[in-house]
Amino acid sequence: MRNDDIPAAPPHASANRLHWPTRLARTPWRAATLLALGLALVTVPAGLGTALLAHAALAPAWFGSSAASSIGALNGPMFLLVGVLLMPALETSFGQAAPMALLRRLRVPPPARVIACGVFFGSLHWLGGGLGHGLSTTASGCLFALAYEMCRSVGFWPAAYAAFATHATHNFLMWFVLGPLL
Repeated sequence: MRNDDIPAAPPHASANRLHWPTRLARTPWRAATLLALGLALVTVPAGLGTALLAHAALAPAWFGSSAASSIGALNGPMFLLVGVLLMPALETSFGQAAPMALLRRLRVPPPARVIACGVFFGSLHWLGGGLGHGLSTTASGCLFALAYEMCRSVGFWPAAYAAFATHATHNFLMWFVLGPLL
């Protein structure tokens, strides 16, 4: 992309605070990283809030163990590697990137793509961890898909990276920041 192809910032935007399409077009990987970090801060309360609502509304029989309980026996570095890097990479491939690309080809509107991918992601977690876990991951899955959608205009790989980085940061915050606090 040539510099003259990049849209100019609107007149009210300062040089340091470019609006999203301009920032994304100029520095797609950096913009995707910043978006992922910001959205991950939203995924945590979204997932926890949905989990609390599910616990208040559903009988305990509807809850299984977390889908991540299978990796709980791993030591710290291996848990970090598997839970924060490998599983989000695998889940991003099958839970966001592939479905989003397919729905895009089918010309499904962006909001429907995001919701559909969030429901698909949550349903996979429901199979592994019960309905309560599935509901809470649906909320965060929608936000992972939103990260993908917001970066898709600059290509598949920055979009997939944005979804992965949001998911990996979410898992890190849940297991290594909030987990020890709770």
